Amino acid sequence: MLKSFLAALALTSLIGVSTASAFNWTYYDFGSAYFDEHNNTADITYPGGVGSLPSPGNLAEGGEKFDIEGLNFAYDNDFIYLSVTSSFNEGAYSTGWNQTYGRGDLFFGFGGDKDDYAITSDGRLVDVATANGITNKPGTYYNNLAIRDAVGAWRVGTGTNLGGVDILKSYDATLEGNPMFGGGAGTYIWEYRFSRSLLSDFGSGAITFHQTLECGNDLLEKQYESVPEPATMVLFGIGLAGLGAKLRGRKKATV
Repeated sequence: MLKSFLAALALTSLIGVSTASAFNWTYYDFGSAYFDEHNNTADITYPGGVGSLPSPGNLAEGGEKFDIEGLNFAYDNDFIYLSVTSSFNEGAYSTGWNQTYGRGDLFFGFGGDKDDYAITSDGRLVDVATANGITNKPGTYYNNLAIRDAVGAWRVGTGTNLGGVDILKSYDATLEGNPMFGGGAGTYIWEYRFSRSLLSDFGSGAITFHQTLECGNDLLEKQYESVPEPATMVLFGIGLAGLGAKLRGRKKATV
């Protein structure tokens, strides 16, 4: 994704998608790592192999508009930094169903858990007590129990607010289109930053991130086996968290 600035802020020109991107990170410089192994695929198998496109919507809409495409994570002595790349902003609209499916909260946990905490779209860090699963809107996977259980938590149900999270949203219409039909939804990058002091158990084990959207048409789960050392801030992505990872006993997805 490329982020355009006003001339007074030293406008950066957009360049072709086949060359290095000129995206300007604000909170932490993740380089050119806008997409990862989650781009155009999914962490679970959808009916008919849907996850490979990554998970097309109904009525031949194609899956690009529902794609969660990558996650980055790093920290320093003061802050934790994240980014999530996707083909939608606050939500993904289905023309076939005439529905908008909301973006899910960004959940994470330590030591095999994946919904201990969540970053909400309105910029709160929450210690999660209960989490809600995907909804029963037309066009969702709500009535497919296997998919509904696999995509898990969508948004926070109840919990304790721990503090604020800085969120910066950027958009580019040209970086990646719809691979099925050309054109497409473009690319969004959400950058996150919050104080390390808000997490008393930070560094207590492997950290796992989890995000889906209201329809359940895609799922991103990514685990970092060890927290990066502050001196190097190197990212150590090791792929997917186990889909059968046990959730902490005080939490459950409400369906």
